[in-house]
Amino acid sequence: MLFPKTPRFESESYRRYVASFPCFACGVEGYSQAAHPNFGKGMAMKTDDRKCFPLCGPRPFTMGCHAMLDLSIEMTRDERRATELEYSDRMQAIAKRDGRPDC
Repeated sequence: MLFPKTPRFESESYRRYVASFPCFACGVEGYSQAAHPNFGKGMAMKTDDRKCFPLCGPRPFTMGCHAMLDLSIEMTRDERRATELEYSDRMQAIAKRDGRPDC
């Protein structure tokens, strides 16, 4: 095997914890989803759940920040990657502050 797989951390409770926060992009509450960054993965694969961050999902009259980030709407690919890294680091800091054992 040329590239050994590293085990991916998956935790529904952690994803629910992440989704309990307001959207990092627009601040709306009650519509957040645990968004996975689009870096460090292969085709049709999600990254480690510990890298998730809250972004709002679709609701009446808006597609939500999750879809906008995934589609790189209003930003370049490099800007999207920088934003994803910033949000991921921010969520990790919050989880560590809250004493999450799975972060």
